[in-house]
Amino acid sequence: MNFKLELPEGTILINRCELKVALQEILMEVQEEWGKEEVLTIKEVAEYLKVSIPTVRTLITNKEIPFFQRGQVIRLKRRDVQKWMGSNSINGRKSFEDSGDDLDE
Repeated sequence: MNFKLELPEGTILINRCELKVALQEILMEVQEEWGKEEVLTIKEVAEYLKVSIPTVRTLITNKEIPFFQRGQVIRLKRRDVQKWMGSNSINGRKSFEDSGDDLDE
């Protein structure tokens, strides 16, 4: 009995061990990419937060948002900004309800 197996063009046959190695390599590449710190300018942070540049500068001046400075250059790490947003959200701040602050201010 003869049979012919036709596979679509571009199909790759791979055994389990080779697949495992390939997936581990891909996982390592993704982890390296996620591990890189993305550094943002004040303008980029303003766009990300959807606020004005002066608002971001005020947050920096008041040391309300994490930043780092090399000489005159101020930069912010995306991960730090994301953590800051989480800790300063209404759900992330118990003191917000206790302080009696109003959202319309």
